[in-house]
Amino acid sequence: MLPKRKILITLLLTALSCQLSAVSVTTGGVQNQAIYSIEFPGETRTYSASEAGVQSISTQEYITANFRVIELNIVTQSTALLRIYYSRPLRPGELQQAMSDGISATGIPGSSSIIQRPLPPQMQALADRAAGVSEAITGTEVMKEYPIATHAHTIEFRIGSRDELLELHQELKKHWLKEPAFFEGGQIVSQDEASDKEMKPRSLGGTLFKVQE
Repeated sequence: MLPKRKILITLLLTALSCQLSAVSVTTGGVQNQAIYSIEFPGETRTYSASEAGVQSISTQEYITANFRVIELNIVTQSTALLRIYYSRPLRPGELQQAMSDGISATGIPGSSSIIQRPLPPQMQALADRAAGVSEAITGTEVMKEYPIATHAHTIEFRIGSRDELLELHQELKKHWLKEPAFFEGGQIVSQDEASDKEMKPRSLGGTLFKVQE
């Protein structure tokens, strides 16, 4: 029987391995070398596009009246914008803190007294509403508010992990910028796993990115 310490170490390594494989990257996973694809769990959640059409890959983080959002945007030469995002309901006091930070940044004399005031009733109601909806929303359903925002020309996916989103952004950016890596059998590996120690550029085209979730 394994000692408790060894069992704990094994469990930790297993958990770490799962975290590191949140996004899998398969070189040559798309037969057409001019096209890259992103797949998400679920039969109707996939995206494919031309590498040559990519104009920018970016991330941004912001808050709305109800949610804190971090999103990955890929702008292409077409009229459609790819938006992949993670969101969570605002925590109690988070909206007021953000407003306070904004007021402080203006440097207006006497702003400290404004900061200490409670939120207007309408804003407080929105904050309270946001704090109570976390159980009602799944981690992967795209939220759209019609007819307030139609999100025309926007292809949207929502994922349930902030870390997965940031990892996907890093992998996409590395391949788009053609950052060098070690390859073995056509797949990216660590330096220790590579028999050929010469680094070669990554390629966005022909690569399949798969979000594990």
